[in-house]
Amino acid sequence: MEDQNIIIITLATTEELKKTSYYNRLWMAVRSISISRRSWLDEISDTFRDFDGIVLQPNGNVYDIPLVDDVFANDFDMRWLSYYLRPDETGKTPRSRSYKIKRLQLFDLYFKIKYPKIARHFGR
Repeated sequence: MEDQNIIIITLATTEELKKTSYYNRLWMAVRSISISRRSWLDEISDTFRDFDGIVLQPNGNVYDIPLVDDVFANDFDMRWLSYYLRPDETGKTPRSRSYKIKRLQLFDLYFKIKYPKIARHFGR
């Protein structure tokens, strides 16, 4: 009998995503991945499709990953991402903050699945 380790990931809360340190680390991680803005939807969708684990909400309930296209409805050119990734004059922090929590959660979840060694630093 095979011992299977099920990967369990917890979805980031709104409060976590609004923390400056968490937000900035997620922002830096997204900026560091060399993917065109229009390819991100496919990249995220493919990562979620291939994930063979469980995502939990902070309250412990199972989180059903939404369709990426639904979360980014009306923005298939990913213009939001261009605005999100703009740095300030120093180039080290975001020019502005986005409060589109569902979109931020999907990016956070993408890193927790695909790059967990990077994602573990978001909350530090």
